[in-house]
Amino acid sequence: MDIEDSITQLEEVFEGQPWFGSSILKSLKDIPVEFWDKKPEYVSHSITELVYHMMDWRVFVIEKLKDNESFGIELNSEKDWRRDVLVQTEVQKETILNELIKTQELICELLTTKPDSWMYENSLGNSYKNDYMIRGMIQHDIYHLGQINSIYSQLN
Repeated sequence: MDIEDSITQLEEVFEGQPWFGSSILKSLKDIPVEFWDKKPEYVSHSITELVYHMMDWRVFVIEKLKDNESFGIELNSEKDWRRDVLVQTEVQKETILNELIKTQELICELLTTKPDSWMYENSLGNSYKNDYMIRGMIQHDIYHLGQINSIYSQLN
């Protein structure tokens, strides 16, 4: 996977017409705000928590794209899963969606500054390559989008 392919996949999953269904942005825009903080029985995280989680891992990728070797997220920490986050109004929903859009734009912008060879270099401070990180972020987004849509389906 080269830089151009990565950006194409990121854009398709985020706001395009992916093969699997609705994009991240379309799904989130279509879910009414009154469902964002609710959890069905036996579900660990709300839509709000999942969106912040996705956004925080996108920030991880942004920091690696900015050559920040020391930035990291410890699994199951406050940086991984924020506590006490709520989206209760349309304004709050719009704010978090705009933050998510900014991560998308910045990732794509930073990727365009990298040569294709960057994809096959080790990710700074990690034992894996950058292409693994980018593919992983795309997979992570799709996985959590599935959870988000499932939560909404159960609550609706």
